[in-house]
Amino acid sequence: MKTNRRNKEIQETDFSKFTEEELTDAFVFPSEEKLTDEEKKVESDFWAARRIQFKNRTPIQQIYGDLLRLKFQLEDYIGSDQYKEQLNFGYFLNEYVSRQDKKDKEFADEVDVTPAVLSQYINNHRKPKDEFVIRLELHSNGMIPAISWFKVIQKDKEHEIMTNQDLRREESKHVKNRLELVY
Repeated sequence: MKTNRRNKEIQETDFSKFTEEELTDAFVFPSEEKLTDEEKKVESDFWAARRIQFKNRTPIQQIYGDLLRLKFQLEDYIGSDQYKEQLNFGYFLNEYVSRQDKKDKEFADEVDVTPAVLSQYINNHRKPKDEFVIRLELHSNGMIPAISWFKVIQKDKEHEIMTNQDLRREESKHVKNRLELVY
């Protein structure tokens, strides 16, 4: 089959004679070769089998996949320069709980907080304690590190500091003899 022959050629190729740019172009922008009917059938069969496999996942595999997607969403968000009000700590916490198909009360019991405190965290009426964030890492068995949760909290705080004009006006009353530097 043409695909197997092509894979064997790739494995036997001495890549040291190519520059990094050439290698990057070759993998990022693959060949424009058209697939044969046989190759198209193999590809189609592969994706059909993949869909069946996806559909037949166990509940644990589904939860694991959902939590992994949440982890990547969280990491993408904290790695971006954008602030999105809806993607706050409470949002990610709520997603973490709901993607496990757990009731808030059940989850609150698992991390040793009251359901009322959990609700306050989810609805952003209370900032989470450090201990709670560590419990989230431990609960996920390290899948979502505490530092990722802290970075979401920090991103919320940065936005609050930058946009809270009332706080700035109030604190301005307490500042005297401001520096007047000319540069």
